[in-house]
Amino acid sequence: MIRIVIFFIFSFIFTSPSLNIDHSGYTNVYAINRISDASIIKVPFRLLSYDFNIDYKQFGISSKFGIEHKIQNFDSNAPLSNIIYNLISNNNVDYKTEFRELYLSFFPSFGELKFGKQLHSWGSVDINSPLDILNPTDYYYLFTDSDETKIGRESIVLDLYIKSLKMEFIVMNDHIPNNIPTSDPDFPITLPAAAKDYQFLDLDKPIEYGAYIQNSFSNMDLAAYYFSGYDRTFNLYGANVFSDDSDVNTLTDTIFSYRKTNMYGLSNVTFIGDLTLRADLAYFETDAGDDSIESRPYSGQDLLSNYLDFNTLLSSTYFDVSAKYYQYCIQLEYPLPFDIDFTTQLFGYETLEVNGNFVDIDIPNFEISLDATDLFFPGMGSSMSTLCKNGLVFNFTKTIMDDMLELQFTNLLDLKDKGRLTQFQLSYDMSDNINLSFLFYKGKGNADKYPDIIETEDFNESLLYPFNAMEDFSHIRAQLQYFF
Repeated sequence: MIRIVIFFIFSFIFTSPSLNIDHSGYTNVYAINRISDASIIKVPFRLLSYDFNIDYKQFGISSKFGIEHKIQNFDSNAPLSNIIYNLISNNNVDYKTEFRELYLSFFPSFGELKFGKQLHSWGSVDINSPLDILNPTDYYYLFTDSDETKIGRESIVLDLYIKSLKMEFIVMNDHIPNNIPTSDPDFPITLPAAAKDYQFLDLDKPIEYGAYIQNSFSNMDLAAYYFSGYDRTFNLYGANVFSDDSDVNTLTDTIFSYRKTNMYGLSNVTFIGDLTLRADLAYFETDAGDDSIESRPYSGQDLLSNYLDFNTLLSSTYFDVSAKYYQYCIQLEYPLPFDIDFTTQLFGYETLEVNGNFVDIDIPNFEISLDATDLFFPGMGSSMSTLCKNGLVFNFTKTIMDDMLELQFTNLLDLKDKGRLTQFQLSYDMSDNINLSFLFYKGKGNADKYPDIIETEDFNESLLYPFNAMEDFSHIRAQLQYFF
C-alpha cells in the first residue's frame, strides 16, 4: 500500500507543470608531470562532477555529486595495455564518491531556508577571502583552476531579504578540519606534525554558528560578518610525560586541539567606472580553552609501551595559547587595452597579540624548555596564509579566436621571503562541450629561508618553507573536459 501511495505522489509531482528539473556537469581527464624529470605527480582529481536540481513550487532539492580519482603507482615504461589498466583499475586507483552538496530548500516570501550538506561562500574577493571560512579546505585542490577546494558541511541556513538589505544566519553541527596531506611526497604542502586520533582533545558536540548583514547601494555593497567556531587546522595544546613502573624510561604524550575562535569581519565591493575594487577584512580572537589533560592515560604507540606499562604521570604541561590576529585581502579588477582583463590581490595577516606559557620541564630522563607563544599559527582564515604571511597575486587574461582560445598568466609573490609561483595556462574550446587546456606551473623558493641542516639527514628543514617545496612541484598539466 505504501509503495502505491509513493508511486502516485511521484507521478503527480513529475507530471506537474510546476516541476522544474535541471542538471549539468563535466567529466575530466587529467595528467600532471614534473618539469624536472617528467615523472607523474600522483595527486587526486575530480573525474566526474554532476549537479542535479529539482524545484517544485516553493521547494527545491539541490545536489552536487563527485567521483575522485587518485592513482597509486604508475610505470611509464610498461606496455600500453598495462598503463591503461593501471589508470582505471580498482587495484591501482583510489576512487572516492561523495555528495559534495545535498540539501533541501524552502522559498517563503521573505527569503530562503536551506538545510543539508552545503558549500558556502562568504566575502567578496575571489577564492582567497579570509571571511570564507565556513567550509574546510581540501588542499589537494588548492592549485587547480576550478573551485573544488571546499568540503561540504551539514548546515541550516536562513536568508532574509528586506528591500536592499540581506541577512544570513547559519548553524552547523560537528567539526570538520582542513584536509592537509601528511607525508605525501607528491604534494608540496604538509603539516609539521602527523597527529594520531588519540592525541586530540574531544570536542563535545561542537556547534558552529554565524551571521552576516549586507546592504547594496548604487555603486557599492557593504557587509558585516560574525562567526563562532573551531579552528580548521590543529594546534599544540599540551603534553604529558609518563614513566614506567621502575622510573627508568619516560614517554611523552603530545596533545593537540582545535582552538575555539571568534571572527568579526567587514566586506566591500565598489564600482568606479571600469574599476572594480573588492576588500575583505577579518579579525580573529582564538583561545585554547582550559580542558584538563592530567587524567588522560598514555595511549601512544611507542614500541616501549608494548613491553612496559607507563602509568605514572611525571609532568602535565599546558601551552595555554590564545591570540588576536587579523587577515585581509584587497582585490582590484580593471580592463586593459587590447581586451586584456587584469586582476590583482594583495593579502596577508598580522598577529596583534599572543599569550602562552613558558614551558620549563626538568625531570629525570626528560628536559625541555620553550616559549609556547613561538608555536602559534593561525588556525582559521584564508588558505593562502599557509603559503606566506604577505603576498601579491596578479593575473592577466586574454581571449582570442571568438573567445574559443583563452590565455592566462598568473604570478604569486611572497613579499616577505621572496618565494614565487608562476603559472601560464592555455585553454581551447574544441566545441561547445569539449575544452582542452595546458598549464605550465613553476615554483621558486628561497634557500636562505630555513636552510637545510646537514646533521639531520632524515629531514630537509628547507621544506618548512612551502615555496621551497613548490620547486619540486613545478609541473606541466594537460586537461580534457567534457561538459554536459
